[in-house]
Amino acid sequence: MLATVILFKVSFTNIVTITFSALILIELLNVYSVVNKPNWKMIVSSVLTFAIYILSIAVLRSYFDTSYITWQFVIKVIALTIMSWAPL
Repeated sequence: MLATVILFKVSFTNIVTITFSALILIELLNVYSVVNKPNWKMIVSSVLTFAIYILSIAVLRSYFDTSYITWQFVIKVIALTIMSWAPL
């Protein structure tokens, strides 16, 4: 969260959207960092988790600023995810 506040000069709602999106990706990456041999159930559950997250963005528009979700948003989320997950 601190890296988002320092690096991205945006409103609080956009910061929450960026950090929550990065959190979802980091947690999915953490699962695959710990597991030696993923099976099909893990892969299916990860895909479903990501799909439910995308669906929640579409359904819960009052909690997510969907007008902010652009390619620049995706790059910011990927940058934050790499900064948080790469040291692992």
